[in-house]
Amino acid sequence: GPGGTHHYFHPWFSRTKKYARVIYYDQRGCGLSDFNPGESGYSVEQAVEDLDGIRKALNIDKWVVLGYSYGGFLAQYYTIHYPERVAGLVLMGASTGMWVEMERSRQGEFISDEERSRMREIRKELRKMAQENDWPSDKALSLIVYNNHLNGDWKRQNYYRPSRESLARMALYEWVHDPSDYRGMISSSQYKVNLTGAFENCPVPTLITEGRWDLTWNTDKPEILHKNHPGSELVFFEKGGHGIYEEEPDKFFKVR
Repeated sequence: GPGGTHHYFHPWFSRTKKYARVIYYDQRGCGLSDFNPGESGYSVEQAVEDLDGIRKALNIDKWVVLGYSYGGFLAQYYTIHYPERVAGLVLMGASTGMWVEMERSRQGEFISDEERSRMREIRKELRKMAQENDWPSDKALSLIVYNNHLNGDWKRQNYYRPSRESLARMALYEWVHDPSDYRGMISSSQYKVNLTGAFENCPVPTLITEGRWDLTWNTDKPEILHKNHPGSELVFFEKGGHGIYEEEPDKFFKVR
């Protein structure tokens, strides 16, 4: 994200219902939630208040908050606003939210020049077709996402090659958001936040989970995040990429 939906977690997190109440939600402007930016537009501050609004609506005093990728930033930002409401924090392939020097992302490391060229052509062809046929923006986006991943872009976030069916599910359900610059507004507000040192005295137990082959960042990122959460536990998954809960589910759901 920003822009992903809760569908990423199906059916994997069904395992946790044996020992926990599982609450999925789509952030405002994403998936099945309303595309309603409000008077001030989409922002991470708004997203934090929306999340606590869900807690209140469900009459939950304290809960464990799990954040994945961009959601990991949001979970951390929520925790520094409402530490008294967080019984535990789980960060999974999480964005650091820190203004800190980091190595360059490895996202393009395993994509060949031929694949990169083909993906450029695909985007160009589909945008032209969308314009000529007056396609709605969500249809054009779904086709671009699906065809880019099919032709090599899956390597950025997956350790194992996804099936065509899983790529289709991702394009249709897992990457749905308000086309009126949702991502731009959220990113703009996110980049104004610096979480460096924010958890120095944080009492919330924190578990950090990282895939060894998560190419979203470089190899220095897990330790940078870990050091920003004194007392946290860092667990690596040797055969996982960005979606470790899907790629190493047996190990992931045993970690407590």
